[in-house]
Amino acid sequence: MRASDILDPNSQIGVKLRSLYSAVQEEAIPDRFLDLLEKLDQAELVASAKTAK
Repeated sequence: MRASDILDPNSQIGVKLRSLYSAVQEEAIPDRFLDLLEKLDQAELVASAKTAK
């Protein structure tokens, strides 16, 4: 990083946003959310089977 980048507020915001995004990527997906996604997949399969008949 250049000295001018350290003083630039936009650069500082970018660094903090990249850090936050990286931390969020490292978080595990909650089991409750995975269960909801599974239920959605099942509902879509049932709906597509009904429309195929």
